[in-house]
Amino acid sequence: VELIAESGWTGLTLTVRDDGAGMTARDLERAFDDFYTTKPTGSGLGLAFARRVVEAHGGRIDLASSVDAGTEVTLHLPSV
Repeated sequence: VELIAESGWTGLTLTVRDDGAGMTARDLERAFDDFYTTKPTGSGLGLAFARRVVEAHGGRIDLASSVDAGTEVTLHLPSV
């Protein structure tokens, strides 16, 4: 897992990147849906909740993933 933090005049960008199993295109489309999970014991609320919190603070969250190549989550938070 790699964590990258960058700051500038417009705000803060945090990126978390892994080289895990990645997500299919279908999973990627639904990743932010409430209660959507691919895990047997997951609640499916993690990314949905994270998106709500980030957007409530004027930011955005981006998700990119490829099967067998890993996933990248990027949070863009504006400066105050």
